[in-house]
Amino acid sequence: MIKPMKIIKRSGFSFFLLQAIGWAPVLLVMTVMFGDTPLISKYSVTFGLSVTTLGVLMSFLLRLLYQWIMLKTKSVFLWVVCLFLLSFAGAFSATQLHMLAWQSIDRLIGGVSVLYTSQPSVSITLVLFVILLMWSCLYWAISRQSTMYMLEQQNQVMALKAKEAQFNALLDQLSPHFMFNAINNIRAMVLIDNNKARDMLMAFADLMRYQLTDQNAGTVTLEQELEFVEDFVALHQLQLGRRLTFKKDIDPRYLTQSIPKMALQLLVENAIKHAFGKQAVSGELHLSVAALNSKQWHISLTHPGKILSQNEQSTGLGIENLKARLAMFSAQQITFTLQTADDKVQAKLCFGTKE
Repeated sequence: MIKPMKIIKRSGFSFFLLQAIGWAPVLLVMTVMFGDTPLISKYSVTFGLSVTTLGVLMSFLLRLLYQWIMLKTKSVFLWVVCLFLLSFAGAFSATQLHMLAWQSIDRLIGGVSVLYTSQPSVSITLVLFVILLMWSCLYWAISRQSTMYMLEQQNQVMALKAKEAQFNALLDQLSPHFMFNAINNIRAMVLIDNNKARDMLMAFADLMRYQLTDQNAGTVTLEQELEFVEDFVALHQLQLGRRLTFKKDIDPRYLTQSIPKMALQLLVENAIKHAFGKQAVSGELHLSVAALNSKQWHISLTHPGKILSQNEQSTGLGIENLKARLAMFSAQQITFTLQTADDKVQAKLCFGTKE
C-alpha cells in the first residue's frame, strides 16, 4: 500500500511553492494590522515579518503532525477535531513566541516595545487561528486528493498485474491439451516415415518455443500467430490424415496487425476438437483474413459440422478461454461470433470500430 507520507514527500516542491504564494498576502495583512501611520514603516514591516515567519514555522510543524495523523486515522470527524485544535494551538504558540521574543529583545536594546504592545495577543491569535485553519483545511484536502489519486493508480497497476497472471494461467492450460497426442503421433511416424517424423518434430518444437518465448507478451502479429497455427494444424493432420485439409486466404495487409496471443490458435483448436474429433467429420478447415469495411477487418474460420450444445461440449474450455482472452484486450475492440448454416460452422473475430 502507498503510504500518505510518501505521497506528500513526492510533492515537496509543490508544497514549498504554495507556501510562498499563500503566505505572501498574510505578510501584507499583518503589516497593515500593525496600524502604524504610514501603513508601511519599519515597525509595521518588522511586526508583519515576525508574525508571518512564526506562522510559517507553525505551518511546517503542523505539516509534520498531519503526516503522522494520516498514518494513524482516516476518520473525517477526528480530522476535523485535529484541524481546529492544532490550528488554534499553532496560532496561540506563534503569538506567545512573538510576544516573548520582542519582550526579550526590548530588555536588551530597548525601543521596540511597540512591536508587542500595539496589538493585544488575543487579536493576533485569532487572526493566525483563522489563517492556520484555512491553511490546514487546504492542506488536508490536497493531501487527501493526492492519496486517493495514488491509490487509484496503484489499483490500476494491481488490476493489470492480475490480468497478466490470468493471461499466463490461460496460456498454461493450452500446452497439455495436445502435447501428449502430438508426441505419440510423432513416435508412431518414426516407424513409417523418418523424414516426415523429423518435420513434425521440428513443428512441435516451434510450437513449444512460441508458447515459452516472451510469455509476458499479451499480443503478437497476425503473421506470427499464423506460423504457429500452421504448425498446430500440421500436427493434427498427422493424426487425422486426409480427413482434415487446411486452406488459407490471407489479405497480406493485415499480417502486421496485433492480435491477442493464442487467440487464433484457440479458434482452430476448438474447431478441430469438436468437428474433426467429437463429430468425426471430414473436410476443409478454411481460414480467411479480410476487410469488412474501411474501419474493420476480420478473421474467419469455417469448417463442416454443427455447434454443439453445452452438454455435448463437455468442459468447453476452448471457447471460455477465448472469451477470457478477448476480455483482457477490450481496448482493441474485438468481437467474437459463432454461427452455423448449411452444415458448416463459422467462427469470426472482428477487429476495429463499426462504421
